[in-house]
Amino acid sequence: MKSDWIDLGPLSEFPAEQPVLRKDDAGRRFACVLRGGEVHALDDRCPHQGYPLSQGALRGGVLTCAWHNWKFDIATGACSFGGEPVRRYATRVDGGRVQLNRAVDTAAEVRRLVAGLREAILRDEPARALREGLRLGALGLHRAETGLGSLHLAFEVLARDGAERAEHGFDHGLALLADLCAWIERGWVPAEEAFVVAAHAVGEASARLGPRGKGPGRAGGSSPLVRIADFELDEPEKVSEALAAERRDEAEARMRELVEVRGTAGARRALMPFVAQHLLDYGHGAIFLAKALELAGRFSAAADEVLAASTVQLAWATADTGLPPFAATRAALARVAELPLSGPEGAAAAASVASVDGAAAAPAASAPALGAPLAPPLAPAERAAFEAEVLAGERPAVEATVGWLARGAGPLALLGAIGHAAALRLARFDPAWEQRLDAEVGVLDVTHAVTFAEAAAALGREALPREAAQLAVLAAGFVGKLRAADVSHVSHVSHVAHVAQAAAPAGAAARAPGGTLLQAVEARDVGGALAIARELDAAGRRRAFAELAPFAAFDAAVRPIFTAHAVKTLEALQRLESSDPQPDGAYLEALLTYLVPVRRELHARRIAAVARKFMSDGRPPEGLY
Repeated sequence: MKSDWIDLGPLSEFPAEQPVLRKDDAGRRFACVLRGGEVHALDDRCPHQGYPLSQGALRGGVLTCAWHNWKFDIATGACSFGGEPVRRYATRVDGGRVQLNRAVDTAAEVRRLVAGLREAILRDEPARALREGLRLGALGLHRAETGLGSLHLAFEVLARDGAERAEHGFDHGLALLADLCAWIERGWVPAEEAFVVAAHAVGEASARLGPRGKGPGRAGGSSPLVRIADFELDEPEKVSEALAAERRDEAEARMRELVEVRGTAGARRALMPFVAQHLLDYGHGAIFLAKALELAGRFSAAADEVLAASTVQLAWATADTGLPPFAATRAALARVAELPLSGPEGAAAAASVASVDGAAAAPAASAPALGAPLAPPLAPAERAAFEAEVLAGERPAVEATVGWLARGAGPLALLGAIGHAAALRLARFDPAWEQRLDAEVGVLDVTHAVTFAEAAAALGREALPREAAQLAVLAAGFVGKLRAADVSHVSHVSHVAHVAQAAAPAGAAARAPGGTLLQAVEARDVGGALAIARELDAAGRRRAFAELAPFAAFDAAVRPIFTAHAVKTLEALQRLESSDPQPDGAYLEALLTYLVPVRRELHARRIAAVARKFMSDGRPPEGLY
């Protein structure tokens, strides 16, 4: 670090135990205090909101900001009350004059700011986290080409910190982070606002928790950082074996080793066999893995933590299709295991496997390319017939999927049609479910069918043919299983009116004619928004997804989990439309029927009613299957 000493004046002009303001020729301000024969110098601007510390009060070596009571140790700059510390500068007295070194030790400053950022995330203080992130970016160490601007390093710290402390592995906050980063890079949302949302989502889920296995609140288990001495890199199936046996620490440790040596591609290859076996955690297994791979590709320095967190999430996941209600899906998966599957759709995966078996694989792309068709599509009439089977129920859905696979249809083409069917299912959701006190069903349940179908397609592009086929069966069975969520015995037009009536706030006025789609959405006018959407062509629908992104990220919901669902559902639907060779308005209509209504984010009455019912009759609440 080069020195940059400046003169602040004679020592006689620094009264003892009193803060004074000094400026350099560029106007930079320093709060200086003479105490114990030494002059201490801090940034004059309080790191909270910029008020002058030189107007604060000193007591016992602690300088207190006069505006909001933040307190700073003048000897270190540490903040003992309030939030982040203040920058401190080296000083000396030479010939009776006070000199100050303006030079900044960049490495030390990065360590200080990263520590402050991590503490802000730990305490779920997003405003403080953003300030520290902006200061980190002001050091100019980021790469402009990443698309995240000066906040790139802050987002990377957020990804690593959130993954390291996620109690049960990769979660909604990290998935939200992946999508918001993509939206920033596309210019859909401002980076600062997106960072606040992501920091709160990550911070709320793991507030006050230390790294898994090491911090307060962790019950049992050895540290996942222990290396596995006998890890054999030519046996990636060992990760799946550890997951299946719920040996969580071993699975996580093996994944860290694998990422270190084989990169993101090696991690994908190790986890795909496990993810393709079952619908995991209501679809979250595949959904979160796809997002984890995106984050790992975008932030290579955090890849080990992110993919370790994904492995932990899979280790805790419930295998839904192993439960009694999914008998038809299990039977279909058994049939897929006997099919002679091969073809061009496995080429990418085969290349990936070859690279993993050789030298370290290159990092995966940060996100799948948009606009590229999934595979040669089904003919329109064939696709319509297949989608009708998928929507008819679990058994017809999986039987139709296996039948098409047996006839040579590509799994990715089927997944494209299943994604469209999932959008139709979401648009048909019956809001009466959310009004009932005897049922634990909400629209979030149905959004999972959409996001799982999209994630399955994204993973399927790099999967082996049989894994892609398994994902198609799982996605079809999931969409079919949710048939009970459809509004009953009404036409689509009547359904739209029903949704609009159920969603409209009491006393809300009808939308004035001639408004924009965003105005209708902001007014929570479902019927008006759908009417406008139906007039849009394909280009207009693409623009609509971008225009609605800020509403989804900042206005649609309050609780982070609801914001995460709003964001990931919009992202999944626009990806499905972008990759659909036969796109129509179903994707945007599904988004609007989900995103626009005002929904309860805490069902206190339902929770109480379900608990009372169970204590009374011992029976579970009504579900979707």
